[in-house]
Amino acid sequence: MKCFVHILSFILLSVTAERAAAQMAYTVSHSSTCVGSPVIFNSNVFETAQFPSQVRWNFGDPASGPLNTANGIQQPTHIYTTPGSYIITLFVDDPGAGIINLSDTIVFVLPVTHNFGPDVYLCGDTGTYILNAPVVPGALYEWNDDTTTIGPLLAVKETGTYTVKINGCAVTDTIGIYFTREPDLDLGRDHLMCQGEVLTLDASSENATYQWFLNGTLIGSAQSQLPVTAPGGQYIARIDVAGCGIYSDTVNISFSNFAAPAFDLGPDTLLCPKEIFMLTAHVQGATSYIWSSKGLDVNDAVNYNIDLDSTIRITGQGRYWAFVTVAKTCEVVDTMIVRYRGNKQLNFNDTALCQGNSLVLDADFGTGIYKWEAFPPQRGDQNNTNQSTYYIYNPGFYTVTARVGHCIFKDSLTVVYNDSLKLSLPADTVLCRGETFIITPAVNTTDYTWQDGSKTRYFTATRTGLYRIVAENGCGRDTAEMNIVFDPCPCALLLPNAFTPNGDGLNDNFRPLHACDMENYSMTVYNSYGEIIFFSRDPLKGWDGKRKNDLQNMGNYVWSVSYIKSSTQKPVQKQGSILLLR
Repeated sequence: MKCFVHILSFILLSVTAERAAAQMAYTVSHSSTCVGSPVIFNSNVFETAQFPSQVRWNFGDPASGPLNTANGIQQPTHIYTTPGSYIITLFVDDPGAGIINLSDTIVFVLPVTHNFGPDVYLCGDTGTYILNAPVVPGALYEWNDDTTTIGPLLAVKETGTYTVKINGCAVTDTIGIYFTREPDLDLGRDHLMCQGEVLTLDASSENATYQWFLNGTLIGSAQSQLPVTAPGGQYIARIDVAGCGIYSDTVNISFSNFAAPAFDLGPDTLLCPKEIFMLTAHVQGATSYIWSSKGLDVNDAVNYNIDLDSTIRITGQGRYWAFVTVAKTCEVVDTMIVRYRGNKQLNFNDTALCQGNSLVLDADFGTGIYKWEAFPPQRGDQNNTNQSTYYIYNPGFYTVTARVGHCIFKDSLTVVYNDSLKLSLPADTVLCRGETFIITPAVNTTDYTWQDGSKTRYFTATRTGLYRIVAENGCGRDTAEMNIVFDPCPCALLLPNAFTPNGDGLNDNFRPLHACDMENYSMTVYNSYGEIIFFSRDPLKGWDGKRKNDLQNMGNYVWSVSYIKSSTQKPVQKQGSILLLR
């Protein structure tokens, strides 16, 4: 007997040690330690406890009131408003994992205070700048350009304003890093202008400040362009380009007494892709022409230097100058900006809307003619409108044709409306151990997830627990729950899996065999089409294999039995199938 006691003690100690070791292997994890930020909690215990009957969280923050606890949630969220040390406790009761009680101490801190220093300017279109954040050992750094690093250094290659979160805590400071294109400052050649003409000098550069000098005297600052009128002189542009340094250029401008004739290249022009444009300078008394172009998106200037040619062929966008010599005496000048629309299209996408919502379509390509059509037609004020915007209130097929200058753009889309989300689960139920319950949700979407992460149409329950489904569509998100309890069920309700209604007096009826105290009993039998072929509220009355006196075909039929257990007043529901043989 003593040996038995010792052996039993050893077994108990072993079991206790194994359970203690298992509990030590479980941990509580968190997404952030930052005050004021939502913290998501989780635990690896749920990898084992897939169907916990009880889940209780305590966040160790009594000042938060009822928000200090969360029940039945595997990944709760909590916000701490005061820095400090908090003890987080998790209780899990699961038939497979047993009772597990975990705790962890987490220190929550204020957002990180740091000074990145002044904004940084670098010369050149390409390059790399190493950005330094505060050093926090083992921390995860999340930058606003969607880059994640395990250290405080970030290699910056694009212009932008940068921020960072360290372990979910936002650093309070930001820094701007700018890559400045190296300037191509060129005021052009010297000019003798006609009387009354205005020549605008252009020193535009990225991230630059400007100074203008006339004959050595400062005459202006801040502006990138300078209009020049009589009497002229020596003009100097001095620009300070952030990150690159100081640049300057000089041009001599003088004015004759010859009156300038009228000269106008016309308004700025918007062209369609691959369109060729002939630009002509019409000036009375012109004796020669000098054309130049500076691209809007490139720095290289191209001088045509075409004498006596009043027309040039334009195939690319840019700012075009025409310097026209009049009577071999002086010059007049005008500019035109030519832009190309590019290959941009409308790119409307088919859309699903919620009932009661509307959609605004924007086809704004500039001043033009817009034609909208709806199939089926909308209300009168929304059909064939000439506006660039269009309001959709109903499902249908929509098209737009936009004519902007010589350019024509077309697109279409289909709009459907979703029903509002509807979700429900069966009522809580009690079953006997060893049985199964197939949970069938009532939901008008196929996008839903069960509590274990599965996305099956049905869920088979075999354990006591809280079962949850989360569904969503374009109109919202909803959650439904049901409790299922599996009792020992000393009251046995047995149903056969086959019967032979052939009139031989043996196994001719399908009905339950039981020794139970039942109330509100009902049994329903369905065929493969889901039609009810038998119903009874009398447990002594069984199905004889007929439907309205018509013999039914051999095969499998689905049955459902429900009743209330008199001793406990708990509802019980059973489901299964019966094979009909003849």
